[in-house]
Amino acid sequence: MFIAVVSAISCSAQDRALNTVEVELQRLIQDPALKHGQLAFVAVNLDNGTVIAEHNNYRSMIPASIQKVITTATSLDRFGPAHSFKTSIGFTGSIAEGTLQGDLIILGVGDPTLGSRFFRGDEDGNAIKTAISNAGITAVNGKVIVDASAYVKHTTPDAMSWEDMGNYFGATPSAFMWKDNMMEVALRSGQVGTDVVLADPWPTDGPFSLEIDIQAAEGTKDDAWFFSAPGSDMIYGKGSIPAHRERFVVKISNPDPMHTFCQWMIDDLDLGTPEIQINHERIPIPNIQVLVELESPHLSDLIRITNQESVNLFAEALNLANDPAEVYRSVDGGLEASKAFLKKHKIKAAGVRLLDGSGISPMNRMTAQTMVEVLSAMYRTDSYEFFRASLAVGGESGTMKWYFKSGAAKGNIRGKSGTMTGVRNYAGYVKNQHGEQIAFCLMMNDYDEDRRSEVMNKFETLIEAVIQD
Repeated sequence: MFIAVVSAISCSAQDRALNTVEVELQRLIQDPALKHGQLAFVAVNLDNGTVIAEHNNYRSMIPASIQKVITTATSLDRFGPAHSFKTSIGFTGSIAEGTLQGDLIILGVGDPTLGSRFFRGDEDGNAIKTAISNAGITAVNGKVIVDASAYVKHTTPDAMSWEDMGNYFGATPSAFMWKDNMMEVALRSGQVGTDVVLADPWPTDGPFSLEIDIQAAEGTKDDAWFFSAPGSDMIYGKGSIPAHRERFVVKISNPDPMHTFCQWMIDDLDLGTPEIQINHERIPIPNIQVLVELESPHLSDLIRITNQESVNLFAEALNLANDPAEVYRSVDGGLEASKAFLKKHKIKAAGVRLLDGSGISPMNRMTAQTMVEVLSAMYRTDSYEFFRASLAVGGESGTMKWYFKSGAAKGNIRGKSGTMTGVRNYAGYVKNQHGEQIAFCLMMNDYDEDRRSEVMNKFETLIEAVIQD
């Protein structure tokens, strides 16, 4: 049985010689990059409970995206790997000579994969259009209604920063999500220092307007940032993009994805001018005739993309789905489900502060100890292989593709990374030379990013030592 409590190394350096893992850990701790920062690390053999090495494993630190490990583990524990979301689109009333005398109904269930670039893309939209066309509907003399009562109206995590939520990686989940709740904006730039303009006209009849204060800059970096909030009618862009670009496409979050989907469907099928109505309250709609049911990929596939590609929207959608309420699921309800998961598996939550499902807020807190205990708990569940497969593979896939490209860790280490300014964290599994499974967590906060290469080289050497231990 796994020993949940990782005690301090019983013998200090004065009492005995450090083992190879401890030596490499000390080299990492003493790197100049951490002169003004802090590091936590713990590695445990899950097959015999041995603590291989540890340092500050109970220190409360910013987790960034390794927090997705808890959210996805909670989802697997709650639903199982074969779970899927089923979104229905139907109508009320009758169809006469191509005109629907009634309403088109979209029943949102919080499926984050609809139209997603990570899954079926345009296939979902084509299936919807085909179903409506096959029903003989060419116009709607009624409304297009979205039942959005699966979630509460406001689903942006409280501690999410204004800087993040307007950009594609900070998109807020909605009861009906569409194309990753993201939009693309094409920009045109001239000489360095000049103002950037739109490459395409911005629709004047759209639900929101766009203002940009973006300049052309040297280099190739996309440093354009956008500011908006769910339900906002204004998007503001600032920063810079590379100079001399005829068409430079940037991705931003969509403040009103449900309205965008409905308008797209109306325009693309030329359904006339029906009113769009978003119901955040549960209003029973009798006698719905279903046109099409869209089923998401299995949860195991969804958490694989969530963890390997570190998709914040998917993690936040899963957090909402984890709320056991039948309707009006909330961020707080999902976070309570994650806390219940920790309690169920007797995982210590001291030093842990969960404010969202993705780790996007710098106000979240986590300990390396808690993270390793989550990894240990999943190792002992029936869903372990699905969970392990969701993690990026060192040197091969996801956010760990560019590290562990050689040596015994290549293709062996599986983990989740978590990075933001001054933060670099990793948590996952690696097998040692005896075939035993090791769970590890490294957390570095306020480190000097100019020494990232040196720090990562030392971390890779540390993991190689863990493998050879």
